[in-house]
Amino acid sequence: MQTEAGQQVWNECSRLITNAIIYYNTALLSRVYEQKQAAQDQAAINAIQGMSPVAWQHINLIGQFEFSAADPQVDIEALVERYADPDCWNKSLQPQTEVI
Repeated sequence: MQTEAGQQVWNECSRLITNAIIYYNTALLSRVYEQKQAAQDQAAINAIQGMSPVAWQHINLIGQFEFSAADPQVDIEALVERYADPDCWNKSLQPQTEVI
């Protein structure tokens, strides 16, 4: 059984992870939105306006994670560039099937 202090640490860690996911999603959606505005893709703009940065079905929270001193950088711009490809963009809008 956890102590009250342990539960507080767990809650704060969960909050930190949640905030990191929301920040990541917001940064990615914002840049893709700018890309679609520049391309004047109104259908994509409308789709993005209906998306929530709180969603995280695309993030694996179950698994093995390594936290090390290395400082790998996430290249948001490279991810955004993928969505310039209509096939990639359309695939991202398809409902995802649940993986068990």
